[in-house]
Amino acid sequence: MPYKKVQLVAHLIFTGPDVVIEREFVNSLFGRSVRTTSKQRYLGLDKPDDDIAERVKLVGCAIDAARASTQIDTSDETLKIFMMPEFFFRGKTGAYDMDDVQALVDKLQGLVADAKWKNWLFVFGTIVGKSEWDKDATLLSQLIAFLFPPNTEAYNYSLIQKGGFGADKVLGQRTAFAVLKEKKSGIDFIRAGTLKDGGIALERVKHLAPSNTTRSESQRRNYDGSSVFTLDGLTFGLEICLDHLVGRLRKSRNLAPIDVQLIPSCGAEVDPLNIAVKPGGLVLHCDGLGWGCDAQAVSLPPAVPAEILAVNAAGVRVADIFARGAGDLHVFPALALP
Repeated sequence: MPYKKVQLVAHLIFTGPDVVIEREFVNSLFGRSVRTTSKQRYLGLDKPDDDIAERVKLVGCAIDAARASTQIDTSDETLKIFMMPEFFFRGKTGAYDMDDVQALVDKLQGLVADAKWKNWLFVFGTIVGKSEWDKDATLLSQLIAFLFPPNTEAYNYSLIQKGGFGADKVLGQRTAFAVLKEKKSGIDFIRAGTLKDGGIALERVKHLAPSNTTRSESQRRNYDGSSVFTLDGLTFGLEICLDHLVGRLRKSRNLAPIDVQLIPSCGAEVDPLNIAVKPGGLVLHCDGLGWGCDAQAVSLPPAVPAEILAVNAAGVRVADIFARGAGDLHVFPALALP
């Protein structure tokens, strides 16, 4: 049965870096004064496995709370879209190794495999990964790399997964998509001069670009990084933060008519000039740096959340992985598809 409506549940949580104010006493001709310096750090647990486990546990708390909301349209004709902000998954160094990224993807897919999620689509914020250290390098090469850190090839992508595929792993893979962020923003990583407690500095990040060079943005394979994909007869276009602000979709060649535009971000709001859906199409947005969330049909004013719920994250080490708590869920009313 084709979907007739879409309902957004946005997990509004701060995903920016932790800010640390350092103070020191300074002596001068005018006496003793206090000098303050603002530093930033990536929050996370020392072991990537532990870090990933806690973040996935928080996702579990959030989606269970969303499903239990009395404002959820339980009809099979309504697709529920659960969206998290950019940078939800990045770890203590600012990015995970590739093996850890795969382990994270497996855990997220397992989290939503149950049949109760059959009418839910999950936009799992973004995952930041990096190329692995060359474990076979000579000791001299490793020493040089330690003293003069090479550029880190990093990638920032959104995993989109349709739930409810059960034990059918082939179906799970077929209903999973990855959209890679094209543009690296100056706030995507912490600058070397303000970085505290280690991790990846902005200046040493080499940003990985999508493999599709045709500029059509239509995915040829589910994981090729392009921003347009189809599922259940609907065409989705996803832009991550700065990609939306520069009009990645709007400037695409041979753009397919888009039903739903998805915008997970950390430092952006919806730009009316870069809305790329067809007449009557829907725009859904969730930000992790204070710009809020939106659900709107392009011909109508933005919807108002029907309910706002605090995420009960009992048992999750939230303070170790996010700077401002577990966040809230904004449950929007279901909107009619074009």
